Amino acid sequence: MALQGYIYRGRKPVHWSPSSRTALAEAELEYPEGHVSKSIYAIFKLVSASPSLGSSIDEFLPNLCLAIWTTTPWTVPANAAVAVNGKLQYAIVEVDPLLGDASQSEGDKKRRLGDAVKGEKKPFLIVALDLVPALQAKWGLNLSVKKVLLGSDLENCRYAHPIEKRECSVVIGGDYITTESGTGLVHTAPGHGQEDYATGLKYGLPILSPVGDDGKFTEEAGQFSGLDVLGDGNTAVVDYLNEHLALVMEEPYQHKYPYDWRTKKPTIFRATEQWFASVEGFKEAAMEAIGHVKWIPPQAENRISSMTSVRSDWCISRQRIWGVPIPVFYHKDTKEPLMNEETINHIKSIIAKKGSDAWWYMKVEDLLPDRYRDEASNYEKGTDTMDVWFDSGSSWAAVLGKRDGLHFPADLYLEGTDQHRGWFQSSLLTSIATK
Repeated sequence: MALQGYIYRGRKPVHWSPSSRTALAEAELEYPEGHVSKSIYAIFKLVSASPSLGSSIDEFLPNLCLAIWTTTPWTVPANAAVAVNGKLQYAIVEVDPLLGDASQSEGDKKRRLGDAVKGEKKPFLIVALDLVPALQAKWGLNLSVKKVLLGSDLENCRYAHPIEKRECSVVIGGDYITTESGTGLVHTAPGHGQEDYATGLKYGLPILSPVGDDGKFTEEAGQFSGLDVLGDGNTAVVDYLNEHLALVMEEPYQHKYPYDWRTKKPTIFRATEQWFASVEGFKEAAMEAIGHVKWIPPQAENRISSMTSVRSDWCISRQRIWGVPIPVFYHKDTKEPLMNEETINHIKSIIAKKGSDAWWYMKVEDLLPDRYRDEASNYEKGTDTMDVWFDSGSSWAAVLGKRDGLHFPADLYLEGTDQHRGWFQSSLLTSIATK
């Protein structure tokens, strides 16, 4: 039968564990209590107004800045835009002298006011109108509203990247931009966040991700190259912003943060080449199939339905030295993948006799079918392994479809409730996609 979805290789942000150099699925993440991030309020200086604003904000230039809040300062080098909510109201505020020492407010000795608002010449800032009172209290600054704008008016304003020598645009983001926290403006790095990635696709933004497999900045990050993004690199970015008068405040922020459940260490979002299975083409059929199963206890049906309904692209590859290999070859020069029915059938016959380890110890020329062997020197083996959930989720095909006395579909699937995100769901999706 035809596969109703499709499998493809692409560069998208996925959870990445620098400690194990592994791409992680949602099922492999946990959110322990007590994680504290280094959060910052930073400012990016506007260099030109949008056509819709015309000259209406010229009186505030060149000292007008966009104020953003982020719990991942290490992603600022990869900034490609600032996103606003087109329906929200934004205020241009004048920053007046300190009302008190904000770094000592609320008894928090670790809060630090940035140099951007300590000098005599303070910038005008753009923030969400509804957040002005909260920001004034947090920063210990008097914020006088000078002008009110719609978020849609800010689209296509241009600002200077706070680190790199380039200009970026203000864009319209989605409903994820609210006035519940932050400033109402979102620093957007498409290479380091799912929502940012979607906004980046909409506007054709560059997918920058200057972070290597080891969780350290690459040479693409310039002066930060070689620094650990969750350690010295994070601190170095904050210090750079402060030295260049782009930091309003730094403070610790306790929140839920994704950890690798194996190593118990924090993960990062990183755009990297992975294999994905798109489930959009058969999600509706999967949701319908859930209703034809008897769930014990009955409320389990609601649990798996809610989890399946929000599933989109499934990252099915992992960068591990153990696991079932993805049988793909890459052209050494073009990096184009070679994987078709002929190559897969040939590798299947080898693995049936020698086991999956054959992929690792056999030469490329022996793994390729006869038709491709003359070109073997042009190809190299892929080193990605299959996501264990895709692997185990295909067990119904290996067991029920191959053993005498068994039939498809299974009479019973028995596991814990955590498998509504894991084995139950991966079995459902692989079955619906192929059968």
